[in-house]
Amino acid sequence: MSNTTTSKVNHLKWVLPIVIIGVAIATFVILKMNKPQAPSRPVQEKIWSVRTIAAEPGIHQPSLKLYGKVESPRMSKVTAAVTAFVGAVHIDEGNAISPNQLLIQLDDSDAKLLVTQRQADVDNYVAQVETEKVRHNADLKALKIEKNLQQLSYKTVKRYENLIKRKLTSQEKLDASRRDYQQQALALTQREQSIADHPNRLRQLESQLLRANSLLDAAKLDLSRTQIKAPYSGRVASLSVAPGDRVRSGDPLLGLYSLDRLEIRAQIPNRILPILRASKSAQGIIANGQIDGEVISLRLDRIAAEVNNGRAGVDGLFSIQNQAYFPEPGRSIEINVSLPGVEQAIPLPPMALYGLDRIYRVVDERLEAIQVNRIGDSIDFQGNPVVLVTSNQIQPNDRLVTTQLPNAITGLRVKEFSSSTANPAAEPILAKQSNQSSPANKGSVNE
Repeated sequence: MSNTTTSKVNHLKWVLPIVIIGVAIATFVILKMNKPQAPSRPVQEKIWSVRTIAAEPGIHQPSLKLYGKVESPRMSKVTAAVTAFVGAVHIDEGNAISPNQLLIQLDDSDAKLLVTQRQADVDNYVAQVETEKVRHNADLKALKIEKNLQQLSYKTVKRYENLIKRKLTSQEKLDASRRDYQQQALALTQREQSIADHPNRLRQLESQLLRANSLLDAAKLDLSRTQIKAPYSGRVASLSVAPGDRVRSGDPLLGLYSLDRLEIRAQIPNRILPILRASKSAQGIIANGQIDGEVISLRLDRIAAEVNNGRAGVDGLFSIQNQAYFPEPGRSIEINVSLPGVEQAIPLPPMALYGLDRIYRVVDERLEAIQVNRIGDSIDFQGNPVVLVTSNQIQPNDRLVTTQLPNAITGLRVKEFSSSTANPAAEPILAKQSNQSSPANKGSVNE
């Protein structure tokens, strides 16, 4: 009996926990199945509020802002032409100079000595030319005498031949007369050769005289080059020597630049070049810049003939029109260029431009991307800055977005409202309307 009771008690110890666990699991399942369900809300598309303006194509004159550098095509690097000591320096860096002004005086002692030597060579050849002329005149006079002597010798030979036939003289005297005749004939031949060779000797001496004169002129030129003078009116950009320095031929002395040929070099973007080339005359394109509080009037003088490596555009060279102020070469300057008027140009606030060449218009309450060509900047009638663009895809009165959206893509749903001003500062950067707004906004979204 006791064994049966003990067995029942042990059996209950195992069954009771299993029953309790099963009841708990069933209760959990029943509660989970009967919990209240939250009503599902349909996903609604967000609507972004944007400002728009109507496209108004027309003829507009764009302006372009460039950054240029002052330079001069008449920038001279003066070097020494002779080897000499620097005697005196009459200018300093930054001084204004005038044409033929003495800037640097080099020691001219060696140059003067060389001029004296070359002058002596010239005088020597002049004397030789005169000697040759005197000699030629003497040869002409002696030629007549030589001919007379030859005639006398010839007569003497004939007389001795007659005497020898009559046996009135000796053979020795005849031979002596013949010898005298031959010697006189030889002397006459030499005299005639000397007269015939006179033009050659004279040309030789004259060529040597010409060479001596050339060397004398070179020596005088070197002497004049010991005086470094200003070639034009301008300013001294740099000075490389001081009194007492010894310079050799080719050593730099100073740098100069002309005030009459100052110009501004600025890089013109490739997108602007067709506008310049399409205009009838690029000479009429004007610009202005400001430096040190001075307004400088500029004119496009020419466009560079080549593009340097690493540059995205072509350099334009602007000449300075007003000569009241002369900026120093190397200084940077901001230039505002007035370009020729462009037809079918559309003014837009700067905020309407995405990147460099993309804007958006609203079609059936959705965005549509348009590629445009930015031709420059301008100012509207209210004095606000605008961007001028052109595109064949834009039609008059198209609604163009002037609000910057961070996620703007084609097909994005928007709600537009017209902008009464083109000033981007007067409109919000981003206006967004979502279904997480107030109940009033939710109602407008559902509508």
